[in-house]
Amino acid sequence: MAAFPAGTIARFLAALALGAAGGALFWSVGAPLPWVLGSMFACAAGSIARLPIEASAATRRPMAAVIGVVLGSAFHPGLFTQASEWIVPIALLPVFLGIAAFACILYFRRVAGFDAPTAYFSGVPGGIAEMVVLGSERGADERMVGLIHGARIFLVVFILPFLIRAFEAEVHAPVMAAPQVVGAAGWSLLPWAMGCAVVGAVVGRVLRFPAWHLMGPLFVSAVVHLSGLSDFHIPAWAIAAAQVGLGATIGCRFVGLDLATLVRTLVLAAGSTAILLAVTFCWAFAIGWATGLNPALVALAYSPGGVAEMSMVALSLSLEAGFVIVHHLVRVMLVIVAAPLAFRIMGAPADDPA
Repeated sequence: MAAFPAGTIARFLAALALGAAGGALFWSVGAPLPWVLGSMFACAAGSIARLPIEASAATRRPMAAVIGVVLGSAFHPGLFTQASEWIVPIALLPVFLGIAAFACILYFRRVAGFDAPTAYFSGVPGGIAEMVVLGSERGADERMVGLIHGARIFLVVFILPFLIRAFEAEVHAPVMAAPQVVGAAGWSLLPWAMGCAVVGAVVGRVLRFPAWHLMGPLFVSAVVHLSGLSDFHIPAWAIAAAQVGLGATIGCRFVGLDLATLVRTLVLAAGSTAILLAVTFCWAFAIGWATGLNPALVALAYSPGGVAEMSMVALSLSLEAGFVIVHHLVRVMLVIVAAPLAFRIMGAPADDPA
């Protein structure tokens, strides 16, 4: 197996150092989810300033594995006793996705002036990798699709914790905001966490999970916690370190962009993000009113961010992360299955290299 180039490792370590400084700054001022948001903001600023930072797919996998184990620990034996309360929001999720996608596709077609395939795969609220791959196979501008989704996730992750905190008066300081020193009991549980990360990575790769380096450890950790084998929790300092890595990864997506392209991408993504968040909160309050569920929890479950990012927001605000994770996994599967079918039904032109 080829080793990472020394330059790549050095740039990644520089990104982590910059992200940690940004996270510490955000923690010091009491920002929600400070280690993610601060790292993300600092690395985005460093990318724009063309500092020597980088976060490649390979270097961020260990961080994703830790995040996966953390998210899996949000599951517990009593979680699915609440499953009857999830029927309505899960059943309405396809309708929500259809409305949100239609509004964003129309925005990118009429306002941004994208061609039909690029507008479609930029507007569907799916994962970056999935939308880039599906879009490139059907004639979309894969670079623009990736940039739009990367900017969307950046904006959603940055904005949503502040919105949730504003709507949730009872939510106080994030419970996992700062790293803490753990005692012997905490250290003794680390083998469980490391085992879930390693076994989960293998399981995710073998079973071909999407984002296997995140979903495999999440799956194994969830099984361990749901079965009652262990109720281990990763020490807060390790969670904070993984959050810094997650934020650095998001912020470094802007590396190499010229200022004009960056500004245009952020402006266009801001428009679609505003549409998505408006639709999300309308549905969240409606579902909350009809079912009695916390609208903030529903907003995180329906929000157009990534499963890792939105679930970490839920954990940091002491909301039920398992509910958020399940809804986002359903969303990912719906988008992967339905997006190509809907594209074909709409009769949008596809790219046929033959």
